[in-house]
Amino acid sequence: GFRINTNVASLNAQNNANLNSRALDSSLSRLSSGLRINSAADDASGMAIADSLRSQANTLGQAINNGNDALGILQTADKAMDEQLKILDTIKVKATQAAQDGQSTKTRNMLQADINRLMEELDNIANTTSFNGKQLLSGGFTNQSFQIGAQSNQTIQASIGATQSSKIGVTRFETGSMAKESGVAQLTIKNYNGIDDFKFQPVVISSSVGTGMGALAEEINRVADITGVRANFLVQTTGAGSIKADKTSQDFTINGVKIGEVEYKEGDENGALISAINSVKDTTGVEASKDANGRLVLNSRDGRGIEITGNIGVGSGIMKDDYKNFGRLSLVKNDGKDILISGSGLSFIGMGAADMISQASISLRESKGNIDTHVADAMGFNAYKGGGKMIVTNANIGDFMSTNGMSAGTGYSVGSGKDMSKVYEGNLAFVTAFSVAFGFSVGNGDGATQFAAFLNTASIAAKDQQAGVTTLKGAMAVMDIAETAITNLDQIRADLGAVQNQITRTLNNISVTQVNIKSAESNIRDVDFAAESANFAKFNILAQSGSYAMSQANAVQQNVMRLLQ
Repeated sequence: GFRINTNVASLNAQNNANLNSRALDSSLSRLSSGLRINSAADDASGMAIADSLRSQANTLGQAINNGNDALGILQTADKAMDEQLKILDTIKVKATQAAQDGQSTKTRNMLQADINRLMEELDNIANTTSFNGKQLLSGGFTNQSFQIGAQSNQTIQASIGATQSSKIGVTRFETGSMAKESGVAQLTIKNYNGIDDFKFQPVVISSSVGTGMGALAEEINRVADITGVRANFLVQTTGAGSIKADKTSQDFTINGVKIGEVEYKEGDENGALISAINSVKDTTGVEASKDANGRLVLNSRDGRGIEITGNIGVGSGIMKDDYKNFGRLSLVKNDGKDILISGSGLSFIGMGAADMISQASISLRESKGNIDTHVADAMGFNAYKGGGKMIVTNANIGDFMSTNGMSAGTGYSVGSGKDMSKVYEGNLAFVTAFSVAFGFSVGNGDGATQFAAFLNTASIAAKDQQAGVTTLKGAMAVMDIAETAITNLDQIRADLGAVQNQITRTLNNISVTQVNIKSAESNIRDVDFAAESANFAKFNILAQSGSYAMSQANAVQQNVMRLLQ
């Protein structure tokens, strides 16, 4: 009907206009902010989901930053170790350069000085390489965690081993006693890979060609890449003192090859003895020479044993006890761990239950200092006896005297006038050899006192050796140690490389995850401008039509006035 007090049409138009105005305001807010949800009222559940997704995406963003920091740390360490590897390569090259007897003591000392400086630089890199104030190569960077996930404890751990010269290159050296008997030896290396044993074929230890320590070392080295154990040998017989005038017997033989009677002068000045032995060296495999102390040295070039039959003469300095010498076997392992062996006939290679095996583990830094007695013996420096130390006992002296022409009741006495020069020279050579070569010295006192002291208390050990590459054997040992150090660094770098690849793959994954999560959040939170523009146009038109409708609703009241006219 026609009412004036209540204009229902106008009220409806106003209500619709208000609703449309709010919708228009909301649309304008969305278009101006680019967000579909500007307040919780816009979409309560949607806002909760979007906020959760935003938090996850932001956390993943920081995780990506953490991962990149981790990569930066590992790459810094990797590049530093690359420089250290170059230094180790140079050290090995210099050790190889020193490992030949064309080098003099002076040039070897110069090479060792270079190696010492290189080690100092290697340690300097290890001690100064850092990231954000944190040392990387000094051994303290272990079990370090990097959070690279949106949830706690989603971490990757990294460790960098110490790379100082005192921590790398630790090489195991084990050398058996000098083998004195021939036989068949079968060697087994136990737990070479932590689980399995490696059994070698039996090897004959004798003085025949193709046998002996050389043949065994060749068998061991053939599979060194599998077992991690390498071998070398030293089959060398050295006179107890400088060569004195004497002659060999007519049946003098080395390794089954008869040499016969040879008369030689003091110091073998005419070269008769050495020349005679070397004239058949291609057959015997044994080469003779004199060392710096004028002693006769017999060396097996291919590792077969050295067997002397007949009599080489007391003047040679070689005692009867050393007429059979099958050498010493040295084993080298690059991980510094004990070399566990078993088998049969091990006494024939100086590694039986009754033999003393010298053992030592040496780091790169230790190789540049003087090598003490025990370590030198473990490295195989000493051809004589081995096994740590040799005790000179009554039996030793008695054996020497009886085998060199002197026994009870022979009539030798002070003032007898009998020629005792051979015996004196032999005893002198015996004492001098151990004094010079093994560091023994006799104290003050009369002859009886000195002899008694020598007889009962003498403990004669191999002497210390000079540092590093200043000797041929030392240079070869440094080569082994440098190779071990290179292997150690390569292992550390390989571990770092694996962790870097792991982090990189994780970063690739969480980067894609972050993108997908942000896309999901955008679908919920962000406005669709195409749809919202259409809504805005609709609400804008409705606003205009609403204004017109209110105007018309108010105009309807004018019709009541016509009824009153």
